[in-house]
Amino acid sequence: MKYSLVNGIKSEAFIQGRGFCPSCEKETEAKCGAKKIHHWAHKSLNHCDNWWENETEWHRNWKSLFPKEWQEVVHFDEITGEKHIADVKTDAGLVIELQNSPISSAELKSRESFYKNLIWVVNGKNFLKNLSLRNKVPSPASSLANDIGFIKGKNPHTAYFFRSEVSSVGVEIHDISEIEDKIELNYEGHHLFDWKRPRTGWFEATCRVFLDFGFQEVYELVTYDPKLNLRALRKISLDFFVKQAQESVVGL
Repeated sequence: MKYSLVNGIKSEAFIQGRGFCPSCEKETEAKCGAKKIHHWAHKSLNHCDNWWENETEWHRNWKSLFPKEWQEVVHFDEITGEKHIADVKTDAGLVIELQNSPISSAELKSRESFYKNLIWVVNGKNFLKNLSLRNKVPSPASSLANDIGFIKGKNPHTAYFFRSEVSSVGVEIHDISEIEDKIELNYEGHHLFDWKRPRTGWFEATCRVFLDFGFQEVYELVTYDPKLNLRALRKISLDFFVKQAQESVVGL
């Protein structure tokens, strides 16, 4: 944990620090060694939240993008009595869950059901070597997206055709270089992608999923064409993502 309550005040770990967990109210002690980031741990060695994962520098960096009072907020269900510590929870009630390690399908569904107003940020550095972006594609809301079709090749490029051009004679195949101007006019950050050994659990998420590869952008995992079950990654600048999340804007 980044924070514990010290004399009732939300505080970061300090040498020989003692405090209390804001969720279970049990005693915590500061861990301020030279190898691991400074953090709080339950004195009993058992964390009260079974959804919690070990804090990493990646978690810490993401939390620090948001105000202190939004970090590690206890979310309580008054009906069931269940409570968990949200990584980030804005004043408007938007929960941002930071996920570094693999997560089971059952736990993913449980968290989405519990928090409801939730978005995921996933550490994509762990599988970046298995994932590659392909060509740009038009916004799925555009008329061009409704007309365009894809023929995936063995090389990094994709061939295209237009449904409006299909006739009894056949269909004309276009290389990306022939239609990139049209795509650029309708481009809103969407790319096709290849993912070897994908973390398919994220395809089951009902809340929005954003992958962080350590760049100045995040990539939202979206269903581009539901009929074809075709997925895409939508590139969004990190600054824009944080600003919109801080304002709890739905249309990131």
